[in-house]
Amino acid sequence: MKALMKKEKGVDGVALERIESPVVKTNEIKVKIHAAGICGTDIHIIHDQYPSNFPVIMGHEYSGTVVEVGGEVDNFKVGDRVVSATAVVTCGGCSYCNQGLLMLCDQRKSIGSGVHGAFAEYMVVPANLAYNIPSSVTLDEAALTEPLACVVRCMMERGRVDAGDFVLVSGPGTMGMLSLLVAKANGGNVVVIGTSQDSERLNLALELGATAVVNIEEEDAEQRLMELTNKRGFDIAVECAGVSASVNNCIKLLRKQGMLIQMGLFGKKIELDSDLLLMKEIDYTNGYASEPTSWERALRLLEHKHVDVSSLISNKIPIEKWQTAIHLAEQKVGYKTLLLPNI
Repeated sequence: MKALMKKEKGVDGVALERIESPVVKTNEIKVKIHAAGICGTDIHIIHDQYPSNFPVIMGHEYSGTVVEVGGEVDNFKVGDRVVSATAVVTCGGCSYCNQGLLMLCDQRKSIGSGVHGAFAEYMVVPANLAYNIPSSVTLDEAALTEPLACVVRCMMERGRVDAGDFVLVSGPGTMGMLSLLVAKANGGNVVVIGTSQDSERLNLALELGATAVVNIEEEDAEQRLMELTNKRGFDIAVECAGVSASVNNCIKLLRKQGMLIQMGLFGKKIELDSDLLLMKEIDYTNGYASEPTSWERALRLLEHKHVDVSSLISNKIPIEKWQTAIHLAEQKVGYKTLLLPNI
């Protein structure tokens, strides 16, 4: 089968290979990949900014169809449409595993970095980590379940948005837009900020239900933002841009005892105004990817149309043109770029 692999260190260590199709173990299902999203983590892996157990097939955001089931699997059948959680290797016995916090297990290996992932025609995953895709959700939409589950983890499980909260989303990329949609689903009044380069994205944020959008580079931006909260400051700020200036803007614009949510990875050490964080008694939280509970919530949000991700699917690229797809993702052209391994 075709598989896009991180083979060795360096940006030149990525290549499309032809390898043997995976063999199903008794507790696994084999999935024919419909679409696999390119995530910021994949970009970090390519540039050696996130650890990977190479040679490894990249990709952890996906949707697909079951083509084979292991002998011990009785909850899935051939033809089922599925997605799955990413932490496929864990010890199963530590305190974190016992709490269902699979991403925090010291032995954890995830698809796309620790073990073979979804940038391939086929993938095998443990059946106990897979979920059926609701009939009302398309396979393209389902490919965004993983990033949506990450947002759910940060904003509904680790953090909390209450109805009526003023929510600031800094960075109108895919994760920022998903944060907007989840905050709206929870009753938040959402304001999205970006830079001069984000004008089209800010327009889409308005279409998706943002209360307002602001170019943070404009001279009166801070004053306008504070006026939107009746000069009180934001209850919640979600950092999705992954740059130092963004997180510090969030701290500045939060009310005292507000909550700062780190959504993504910065890929490097950053400068943080920790004194202001302290003096305003800001709660600082985050979420390391997602946990099983996050997936259940994310799928319900999609199923009942509380969150509509269809407008975030910007590019669908055959896996043979993976370099074009990676370039689009790196240059932030549109929102989510999907690799299609089986066309």
